[in-house]
Amino acid sequence: MKTQRSSGARLAVAIAMSLILASCTRSGDDAAESQPTDTTTATTAAPATSAVPTNPDTTTTVAPITVDSTAAPTLPPPAAPVTVVDLAEVGTPGLDSDDAFCASWSRFAGSFQVVAVTAAFGSGPPEQLAALEVAAAPTVTSAYRDLLDNWPDELADEKSLVADEFLGPFARRIGDAREALDAVGAGDDTIAAISEAWLAGLAERDPSTPEFVVDLSDEVWATVDEAAVVFAGQRVPFGTDPSLVTNVVTPLTDEYLAVSCPDQGTLSGQEVGTP
Repeated sequence: MKTQRSSGARLAVAIAMSLILASCTRSGDDAAESQPTDTTTATTAAPATSAVPTNPDTTTTVAPITVDSTAAPTLPPPAAPVTVVDLAEVGTPGLDSDDAFCASWSRFAGSFQVVAVTAAFGSGPPEQLAALEVAAAPTVTSAYRDLLDNWPDELADEKSLVADEFLGPFARRIGDAREALDAVGAGDDTIAAISEAWLAGLAERDPSTPEFVVDLSDEVWATVDEAAVVFAGQRVPFGTDPSLVTNVVTPLTDEYLAVSCPDQGTLSGQEVGTP
């Protein structure tokens, strides 16, 4: 029998979309308000090259007004069209990217988003969130290692800062959750099953609903729950962990993620102004 557990992880995507849509609405309203309302001149003015009719009370004819086209100002060429890439409505962008850096980023940041939003909006007991972190652990620890192993050369100046201060706090916390699995005797097959289920959840999450599903057997869940007890005894709850509060500026990495990776920076909240 399969056991499915859900969380409030998809709220982050829904919130992001609502903020983006709200931003678009405001832009549209501003544009509408900026349109001129007095169109009298535009609708009544005669074309520049047309002749003015003869005055009916005199025999004098007003000469037509002409425009020297060679003196007209040269307008700049139209701007190049902007290419907009639509993000997938379901799933976590970039999980299977051919770029190993981007794929690792999507797995790491997508997992953080799931845990963080569940901590903020979930209503379950603390043990449930601890179990969610344990379930994320194999994927997150692997993604963090692969992310650093495939770090782009052009971001070399920020690698240590990102690794230690930006991503490091969550990586170290989840590293403890991964060690808790080893402490309760989770074997390779169990670790593989947990990782596979977590990645499937990331690939299938629906931003229109507030649930995140990790589909594991009862036996594997029992191991996860046992490890969660160990992990909870080592770490304070996610939402009260002071180490996760960071104020790190990484402009090169932010720009690279926004331009080069499939999520376009949304997994780090760049599009909605979140930290």
